[in-house]
Amino acid sequence: MKDFSLRALRTFVTVGELGSITAAAQRLGRSPGAVSATVQELEDAIGIPLFVRKPAKGMAVTSYGQVLALEAKGLLSHADDFRNIAGALGSPMEGRLSLACFTNLAPVLLSGLVAGFNRMYPNISIQTTMGDQEDVLGSLRSGAAEVALSFDIGMSDEFESVSLASVPARIVLPAGHPLAQGGPVPLASLAHEPFALMDLPYTREYFLSLFHGAGLTPRIAFRSSSFETIRTFVGNGLGYALLSLQPYTSTTYDGTRVAHLPMAEPHTPLQIIFATLKSLARRRIAYTFQGYAASYIKNWLAEPRADAGPPPPAGAG
Repeated sequence: MKDFSLRALRTFVTVGELGSITAAAQRLGRSPGAVSATVQELEDAIGIPLFVRKPAKGMAVTSYGQVLALEAKGLLSHADDFRNIAGALGSPMEGRLSLACFTNLAPVLLSGLVAGFNRMYPNISIQTTMGDQEDVLGSLRSGAAEVALSFDIGMSDEFESVSLASVPARIVLPAGHPLAQGGPVPLASLAHEPFALMDLPYTREYFLSLFHGAGLTPRIAFRSSSFETIRTFVGNGLGYALLSLQPYTSTTYDGTRVAHLPMAEPHTPLQIIFATLKSLARRRIAYTFQGYAASYIKNWLAEPRADAGPPPPAGAG
């Protein structure tokens, strides 16, 4: 196999992302002819086709090309890291980090985490995507995200994960519920009431397993993939819910109020994890972000939450 340059790999990755020689040439500041020639030279050097040329439809990455594109992205990221370190030893860390975040973690802690990290490392750009667990793991597999913040559900051996925090399930009740002012709440005391299920892949299975572990079957009345929609169902007295995260405020989007209470039954809590793909070596920037995220999340969980208290009087603003 002939040698090939980082420039050739960057060209290959860019064409694959954009699906067009012309668009890649514009992004790279090169001529379409030069980009096309680089792609052909790389294919000749590797000895396999990386693209299927479709007249008037652009360039489609082959199955072989998809595998190599993922590795090429990792290699280019390491090359960028090396360039930054070699050219600026003793200077502030620089670069980009692509982060996938589980959808329920995003609204309660992602913005504060990224903002704090940016203040500490202003020359590192964080690019974020959000989704359910299938989306998050898919982003790692495809190379769209280098690191992820999520929960330890649905994980396989292809991923490496580090636990940042443990979050037990909490029962969410309307603020005026008779059990809302007490201590730990047994699931059995609520089994006859309607249940609002957080309906996301792997998440729903986890919460339903807590009922099954206690020998109970919930009366599922509502389902939603939205964290705050679940809280508004509860706030309006339509049922109760199970959630692992508790925002700072007990007030929901529509102004109703809820209480997050410990679950009396012993259970395995979820872990908030920092995840990467095992096949890609972790960069210095990723380690730096992991360390900051662990500290931030620990402090975030330690902050006191607002007590639901009694519902506000009618007409209160």
